[in-house]
Amino acid sequence: MSQLNESRTEELEAILRRLDARVARIEAYLQLAPFSEASIVPMPSGEVQAQAEASRAIAEARETALELKIGEFWLARVGIVALLVGTALFIAYPITVLPPLVHGLIGFLAVAGLFFFARMWRAAYPYLSRILFGGGFVLLYYATLRLHFFTDHAVIASKTVALAGLLIIIGNHFYFAARRQSEWLTGTAVFLGYTTALMGDAAHVTLPLIAVTSAVAVYFFLKYRFQTVVLLSVVMAYLAHLLWLLGNPILGHQLQAVAEHQNNLVYLFVYAAIFAFPNLWRKEETYSTATKFLLPLLNGAGFYGMAFLVMITFFAAASAGLNFLMAAFFLAGATLCWVLRHSRYATSFYACFGYLALSAAIFARFETPHYFIWLGWQSLLVISTAIWFRSKIVVVANTFIYLGIFLAYLILAPATAAVNASYAAVALLSARLLNWKTERLALQTELMRNAYLASAFVIIPYGLYHAVPKNYVSLSWLGA
Repeated sequence: MSQLNESRTEELEAILRRLDARVARIEAYLQLAPFSEASIVPMPSGEVQAQAEASRAIAEARETALELKIGEFWLARVGIVALLVGTALFIAYPITVLPPLVHGLIGFLAVAGLFFFARMWRAAYPYLSRILFGGGFVLLYYATLRLHFFTDHAVIASKTVALAGLLIIIGNHFYFAARRQSEWLTGTAVFLGYTTALMGDAAHVTLPLIAVTSAVAVYFFLKYRFQTVVLLSVVMAYLAHLLWLLGNPILGHQLQAVAEHQNNLVYLFVYAAIFAFPNLWRKEETYSTATKFLLPLLNGAGFYGMAFLVMITFFAAASAGLNFLMAAFFLAGATLCWVLRHSRYATSFYACFGYLALSAAIFARFETPHYFIWLGWQSLLVISTAIWFRSKIVVVANTFIYLGIFLAYLILAPATAAVNASYAAVALLSARLLNWKTERLALQTELMRNAYLASAFVIIPYGLYHAVPKNYVSLSWLGA
């Protein structure tokens, strides 16, 4: 046991000697005088006590700050949410002993109380005041809504008057959102705007209100950079249009498509143009990465998805022409985004949706196997415009789509000389274009070009096999 203790002592001494040597080298490098015990100045006891008291004060301040943060922010948030929910339930709950008008007035008095406390606590508790103010507007809207909608005893008999009151409240909501530059107030006002549009329950009331609310959301996005609001607005706009298309089940109607199209496809083009405007007005570098990626993606997907539903429901016979129209709309938007602002994401996504619509138009317009010819030459058009747009996204997407269509032709369609010749020419020309303009796309790999060459390597012998007499197939392969 003693030998073990001695060995440990020797190890510790060796470690201390090495540390001492390293400290000495550091002192020599920094030209510091050796540190002696005589240089140690003992700290007066008063200063030691003062430092201890200061440390305790800092710790207490941190604990107090944490308590204040929990009390003012988290508990206040929970309490206000409970208060707002309770007030909303009171407004919604029918009290038989009270006339509907008196019940509604009590609800408005409760809302006035929320605004009063929000005003009174604005300086002392700004966070609490902001939540109360925004919640007060939501409850004011709800109290007004209940005067006509979702009740058996309507205080306001005219739906027009009720909608006018709701729009006045939303207008004031947007005014205070702009005055305070509050994204929270703007978001709730946008949500209430789409809700009011659905309450209109008529095509030429609901759809224009959706368009106006979308335009206001885009305005706040461009002026105050409320990026979350505009992204949610894209989703809510197309969702509101979908609910209208399904018969507006929110108001208790049966879930089914509307009987007439009411020219609602025109409004879809209006929504898409509104949400595409930010990429034309300002360069996408001024937006966050998520916004410049998601805004054109959500807008393109929402517009084409909803337009496709409308088309198959009401305009199935004219699907080819409508798809050509949507393709022209998307490609015009992509061209403007590139020419005016060099917006890479917006240009790429709108171009992809445009070519998707063009492919659908070709499928709808031509019979098999002729549409394979047009799809092949469309692929060459996509490559050409992608090189102009400097879009790697479009090139990569088009390569996979081209290979998918090519394999589908080989597996599903009978061999046709015109199709074989078209795919051979398209593959060789596409590979030549990619090799010629690779530097414009900053592609670091030959994978895309090799994919087209591989398809040409397959389609040329395949086409010759079906086009040349069997006695000359081998000779034609050697010549190719």
